[in-house]
Amino acid sequence: MNRIAYGLLVICFLTLTVGCQVSPPSKVLVITGAHGYDKVAFNAMFDSFDGMDCTIKEMGKEPGPLFETIEAFPYDAIVLYNYSQNLSAPCRKNFEALLDQGVGLTVMHHAIAGFPGWIEYENIIGATYVLTEQTRNGTHYPRPKWKDGVDMAIRVEDPGHPITRGVKDFPIHDETYKDWVYHQGNHLLLGTDNEYNNPQIAWTIPHPKTRVWYIQLGHDKHAYEDESYRRLVSQGIAWTTE
Repeated sequence: MNRIAYGLLVICFLTLTVGCQVSPPSKVLVITGAHGYDKVAFNAMFDSFDGMDCTIKEMGKEPGPLFETIEAFPYDAIVLYNYSQNLSAPCRKNFEALLDQGVGLTVMHHAIAGFPGWIEYENIIGATYVLTEQTRNGTHYPRPKWKDGVDMAIRVEDPGHPITRGVKDFPIHDETYKDWVYHQGNHLLLGTDNEYNNPQIAWTIPHPKTRVWYIQLGHDKHAYEDESYRRLVSQGIAWTTE
């Protein structure tokens, strides 16, 4: 074999070798707690996501060490599936610092009320869901209503977004949320006309340093095992890590 042919063979081999290298999976921290759910089906959903190494941590009403220190934080993204937990002021500050460092954030279902009373959290997720009817600075916030076991028709509002890529309008059996407050400035991804629900189902929220999105769906295995829902959650997490 002459030198030119040998050189071309080496170049082709190196090109193929580099092309076959697989990127390491994204490290994802999934936080649950203070709300019941089907753990087997939920865990199976996250185990099915390609390109992700998901660690699920369940926290109590008082999350304890959650976000007490963020030095050498090993995760690329955070998924919140918690409810009505209390974060200390230092932990809240660290949580915000992680977002400023570029850690992506996915918020699912009842985590819309993950940290009640923390106003900045409401701004981060683009919605206010109070657990007690209240008035703040002249603005009234009613106690939202929910209804379990409802057949909903979900409409894709932005089919061109990476989160909704390949997803068509779909039906789902899930829990509805009504009368919570949707913030201005969000980018709507999914909607519904269901009478028991607000019209907004999923959206992205502007953040100067990272990517944040929320999806209301996800009450139980009817959602966890739904192909469209799985695709949305998987693509949504992936989008936050880009």
